Amino acid sequence: MADRFRDIVARVGAVFREQRKIDAQRALQRYHHLLSQPGEALPLNEIIPVSKQEDVSGNAHGFDARERAAGEPAYERA
Repeated sequence: MADRFRDIVARVGAVFREQRKIDAQRALQRYHHLLSQPGEALPLNEIIPVSKQEDVSGNAHGFDARERAAGEPAYERA
């Protein structure tokens, strides 16, 4: 009985893997125009420069550091 159950589970797993393979091929065919060209580098590790540590900590507290820099009083947003 346990062998039969394992056989069924193995078959279901194989069917799922095959279906995922088919779905992946369909997605590649459907969205091939969105993929980058072979010579292009993907911007996956793009770094966003931070000008001031003050800007980062200010935004963490819910107010905009640009407002303070412009000479206006800094009010926290509700």
